[in-house]
Amino acid sequence: MHEDHKHEKEKSLFLSIFFNLLIVLAEVIGGLVSRSTALLSDAAHNSSDVLSMIFSYSAVKVSKRKRDERFTYGYERAEVIAAVVNSVFLMVVGGFVTFEGIKKLISPEAVDPKVMLPVAIVGLAGNVLTILFLHEHHHDINVHSTFVHITADAISSVLVVALGIILFFKPLYFLDGLISLAIATYMIAMGWRVFKRASSILMQARPEWIDISDLKRILENLEGVRDVHHIHIWTINGKDAFAELHVTLESKNSDIDYVRRSVEGRLKQLGISHSTIQIEKERCEELPPSL
Repeated sequence: MHEDHKHEKEKSLFLSIFFNLLIVLAEVIGGLVSRSTALLSDAAHNSSDVLSMIFSYSAVKVSKRKRDERFTYGYERAEVIAAVVNSVFLMVVGGFVTFEGIKKLISPEAVDPKVMLPVAIVGLAGNVLTILFLHEHHHDINVHSTFVHITADAISSVLVVALGIILFFKPLYFLDGLISLAIATYMIAMGWRVFKRASSILMQARPEWIDISDLKRILENLEGVRDVHHIHIWTINGKDAFAELHVTLESKNSDIDYVRRSVEGRLKQLGISHSTIQIEKERCEELPPSL
């Protein structure tokens, strides 16, 4: 089932790469002909989308490799690394678009809406199609980093379409730079958000969906358990959680196998797929009581 999911994700990314390459080509030609910075900004962002998808696609291919003696956890974190790279790239492109937008605000240039508008509509249609391709997998940290690129591009395409309609009636060319700044702000903000999430996974932070205090309380209410400590919980891909913990028996006569099975079962109910449990008759003295 897991492999089928990866195959579908791989297929969706491949189709998305193809469609977005066509969009970039159309927007670059349209932006140069119409002299629209907003359209060229959209093309620049879409180029980053394509590179993001290529990187995400490559990461999916790598993550499918079986674990070996060197990479005992497998290659799942390749997708998290892809998310970090994609988020940084998104922020860099956002910085470039900010620079160009400021230039256009200071020195507005005439824009030809007759070229700009149809190209922007084509770009928007392509973005919507890509969103439909990737939506099923957007909770995956790797695909989510690409999904953010595409969503930002769809929003920018909507704004460019709106600008094209306005320019048919009023020559408000300064709006071209203003829209570029709005696009850049969204790109940087969302890039930072993905970067923080992916970096937390690489730093082995506690998964967001698990509360250690609640987990400790639940486990300590199990029969035969006196104390749970030395708790470490992490995820390698943003989906599967791992745990390492020490369990002190309620008494020296407690059934060790029963306690271990009870703890493992409850951890699985709490969303932890793999756990390493050390059973102790006496609590570790070298550890502070708070752990």
